[in-house]
Amino acid sequence: MISRIDYKGISWVDVPSLTPEDILALTKEFELSHFVAEELSRPSFRPRAENYGSHLYFILHLPLFDPEGRSHRARELDIVVGKKFLITVHQEPIEPMAEFFKHCELNLALRERCFSVSGSTDTLLYMLWKKLYDHLLAEIDFLQKKIDQIEERIFTGQEKKLIEDISYLRRDVLDFSRAVRPHDSLLESFAEIGPDFFGNSFKRLIPELAAQYRRLSNLLLNNKDTLETLYDTTNSLITHRSSEIIKAFTMLALLTFPLTLIATVFSIDAVSRPIVGQPNDFWVIIGIMAGVVAVMVAFFKYRRWI
Repeated sequence: MISRIDYKGISWVDVPSLTPEDILALTKEFELSHFVAEELSRPSFRPRAENYGSHLYFILHLPLFDPEGRSHRARELDIVVGKKFLITVHQEPIEPMAEFFKHCELNLALRERCFSVSGSTDTLLYMLWKKLYDHLLAEIDFLQKKIDQIEERIFTGQEKKLIEDISYLRRDVLDFSRAVRPHDSLLESFAEIGPDFFGNSFKRLIPELAAQYRRLSNLLLNNKDTLETLYDTTNSLITHRSSEIIKAFTMLALLTFPLTLIATVFSIDAVSRPIVGQPNDFWVIIGIMAGVVAVMVAFFKYRRWI
């Protein structure tokens, strides 16, 4: 269902699940380029920032949390902005934008600030873009909390479950980073076409968005490095534990081999067998075995193998 805010000559039209009829109506009302109309009708897999003279066209991909998949997934948001109108198009819910749209509807002070300060859509576009980045920063804080929880479990003996959780979180951070990284080139293009379209006063807003993007990028890089370190540490713990288990079984095999050999030697059916048949022969043989084990254990400890 199309939602719309009209205030002091500026319109914000939000279009979820765009239909061909919606495209025709928007193209007619706002005189959109046929290239833009064509792009709006199909999904895009790369970001764009283009100037079509009477309006600008942006394609953003935002990593938003998917409750069903319990991970972040990129969702496309198309923005068409003219001097007196802003159109947002998306096939899937964009929660931070929907929240901002609702606030603009209900909060007169916010609507006055976004729609009336400059008499154009530049402030509204900036506030929307900033709201989206603020939400992504909050999502990164959520990822950081999950990383902190994993870090607290690193030496609790849950390495098998932990390595699985870290792998899922690594994939989540990778998907998040893959969606956000192209914003770098998008903002560069925006910095070129924005002032030409809105005027030089818009130049001061671009660095603020760029600073937010850099913060996003740095936090993501930090989370990625932390996860790599936690993964390596957990993997090392698993490897060490496996080595200790193999070492224990190896020592057990080394200790049982001479005992088996001794038992086999004394069980040979020969005419003359030492010790066998003598008084207390069983305990003598057990004593020999115990002595051999004691010597081997002492030797292993001397060599620091155990």
